[in-house]
Amino acid sequence: MTLSRFAVGMYIFGALSALISVALAALTSHGLANLAPAGDAAVEWFKIATDFQMSHALGLILVTAIAEQLAVGRPRMLMSAAAVLLGAGALLFPAGLYSLSFGGPVFSAPWGGTAAMAGWALFAVAAGLALKSKPDATAD
Repeated sequence: MTLSRFAVGMYIFGALSALISVALAALTSHGLANLAPAGDAAVEWFKIATDFQMSHALGLILVTAIAEQLAVGRPRMLMSAAAVLLGAGALLFPAGLYSLSFGGPVFSAPWGGTAAMAGWALFAVAAGLALKSKPDATAD
């Protein structure tokens, strides 16, 4: 199977996002409270952020894999857009919480949460359209 450039880029982004999530989860477990000015609150924020980052990194990989299986057309385009939004969510929401832990701005978190919700909604729409555009709906 040949992958599109889009899929390769999304797989790399998803893998790196998951890698960063694991690394930061390890940091959380091994002394973050002593490093971050927010102390124990930082540990809680990092736990939320790393869980969110990992789940959405895996989500964007899954959605990208599904998009690659669809015929070129609107459902594939929307599925790909959903993957991009999940990637934005995996980046922006956790970044805000990581930043907050060290006294930085948190403005990216709401944008990331919104992007993730939009990504999952678009995934649902794209999946519905893919079913509707199936050549032989009675085959299943």
